[in-house]
Amino acid sequence: MKSIRTRLILLVALAILVPTTLATTASYIYVRQQNIAEAERLSLSALQRGNSQISHYMEDVKRLSTSLYANRSLMNIMNAGADAELGESDSVVARSLLGLFLSRQDVEQIHFVILKGYSEYSVYNMKTSGRGKFDWLQETDYFRLMKQENGWLIDPEHVITAYNSRTMILDEKKVVSFRYRIDRVETSEPIGFLSVDIPVRVFEQQLQLFENSPDESLWLMNGNHLIAKTGTTLPVTNEEMTGTSGSMHVGSSFIVYVKTEKQGVPITLIKKIPYASVIKGANETAIILLVIGLVSLLLMIMAASLVALEITKPIKQLTANVWRVEQGDLSTRFVATTNDEIGLLNRQFQRMVHRMDRLIKREYRLALENRTNELRALQSQLNPHFLFNALQSIGTTTLQGDRKVAYRSITGLSQMMRYSMNNEQTIVTLKQEVDHLQGYMRLQQQRFPEKFRYIVDVPWHMNPIEVPKMILQPFAENYFKHAFRQQSDASENYLAYKIRTDGDQLIIHVENSGPVMSEMELETIDQNMRAHRVPEDRQTSGIGLHNINERLQIFYGERASMVLQSPKEGGFRIIIRIPIEQEEL
Repeated sequence: MKSIRTRLILLVALAILVPTTLATTASYIYVRQQNIAEAERLSLSALQRGNSQISHYMEDVKRLSTSLYANRSLMNIMNAGADAELGESDSVVARSLLGLFLSRQDVEQIHFVILKGYSEYSVYNMKTSGRGKFDWLQETDYFRLMKQENGWLIDPEHVITAYNSRTMILDEKKVVSFRYRIDRVETSEPIGFLSVDIPVRVFEQQLQLFENSPDESLWLMNGNHLIAKTGTTLPVTNEEMTGTSGSMHVGSSFIVYVKTEKQGVPITLIKKIPYASVIKGANETAIILLVIGLVSLLLMIMAASLVALEITKPIKQLTANVWRVEQGDLSTRFVATTNDEIGLLNRQFQRMVHRMDRLIKREYRLALENRTNELRALQSQLNPHFLFNALQSIGTTTLQGDRKVAYRSITGLSQMMRYSMNNEQTIVTLKQEVDHLQGYMRLQQQRFPEKFRYIVDVPWHMNPIEVPKMILQPFAENYFKHAFRQQSDASENYLAYKIRTDGDQLIIHVENSGPVMSEMELETIDQNMRAHRVPEDRQTSGIGLHNINERLQIFYGERASMVLQSPKEGGFRIIIRIPIEQEEL
């Protein structure tokens, strides 16, 4: 069986874990999608700028071919052929080509072909080669240019090579060659070709401008042919990149591409980003949420443990006390340390146990006490001497012929005997108890006429108050047994009862005549009254006061008090305080 503490901690753990897991998962998915969309947007924007920049660069390179149309001398040579004016043609071509070479710093080599007469020239390392014979048209890209409508193409990344035997290449650089067809303006008939070799590093430097981190790579493609790159192997093919732009997740990489067509030449700019860096924000968000969730879980488990401890501690204490009550220990104290439902339950159990204790004492202990002290009660209440004297007094009254007085005496005696011997009734009204006392006093008055006086002062509205049975008459019996002086008259013998209420307490004040008692005598009577007696104890001295005190303790416990006094002018006084019960006892 799981304890409340364990179940509360599990409940709190689930209440934290489930929402945290759902929130972390939802946040991760949402942030990841946002990061991917943001990475795609930023990358596409960067690639479009890069594409625009590279396109402008290619247009600048193409202007080298269009600038030839402004050189009329060169155009005349191309229309007539280089053989028309041998000396002058070579110098014009050489100056024109060297000027083109020097106009840009990024030109590595220039190749110029005049179709009329198949003459060729090249410029490399600021030197123009002499005129050569061009006889390899069928083996070059120039043959393709003869058929193309746009009039230019790109020869992708390759190692630079000499165009003729008169040029010596000093180092093996990788270049990209731009081939241009030169047409006659009037008829669009091809009259020559121009090739411009640009180092690959020029394009690599432009691509590096669009790298946001060293982990990113870019590729510049012409169809399926590579122009330049900053990475290693491209993880996708041109066929996989559909549309003019887009993105895809390939392995551990995120690919973004932009396609354009520059005057019939397809150009593709591709960027590869590590997928981990794309979703880095999502991962950081997930980690932050996870850390917050774990910290919250730890704090909530600690809080739940403290709350559970505060809840289970009084419950365990209550359980232990209930077990003690179950074992028969009704003196257990249920201490309520809180003001919540547990504290209320403790207090309710305390009231219940006290009520059980009172009921047990009242029903069982009182019944046992009544049976064990039955003979003593009869001896103290209606002892044989009193019964003998009462009957003798009734007999004397009968002989004297006063039959009405004799009848009333017999009736009063029978009522007293019935009241005293009814052990089933332990709680009576104050009126019943006073009536029993009055019956006893009338019999004593018949026996001792004009020998004593008595007062019973009880307001009529107090008659319904319930009190334990036989707590008034024993005081009168003690008076006649110990304080009544038969030789004196009524002025010297008296017995007074005065009963009043003080808040929720009933005060019984009993006082009689008699000699002055010393403190030692009074203390001895008090000790005998409060001493515990076993059924085997045959002592009869002080049994009346003892029985009254015992009954009061059984019914009321510490809430009842019984004080003995001896006034300075003599006599004996008893003051009893008992609570007025508002419910049925």
